[in-house]
Amino acid sequence: MNCVSCGGVLLRVRRTFAQKVIYQSVLKCKACGRLEGLWYLFLLGRRSHCPRCWSVKLQKFSKVDHIEGMYKNPISYLQKWFGANLYCCPFCRLQFYDLRDR
Repeated sequence: MNCVSCGGVLLRVRRTFAQKVIYQSVLKCKACGRLEGLWYLFLLGRRSHCPRCWSVKLQKFSKVDHIEGMYKNPISYLQKWFGANLYCCPFCRLQFYDLRDR
């Protein structure tokens, strides 16, 4: 994964007790030292990521591909009704709707 602010490489670091409650993992940028946490819950992050493998390298689709699997979460379909984008993870080949940007 890459840092949002400088594009540097993110490395996993040890979490504090409070961070263990909130984040699945905490990553630190090797270049600028910025900390970024991966949330446990799918909807609380700042940018969209794959709900299965947590990858942020997503492809944006214009329509549903019936060959690829669809993320069958009611919240994902609720976001579809609000005009969310359709994303597909190239690694685990999962499609899902998300209102946030890549």
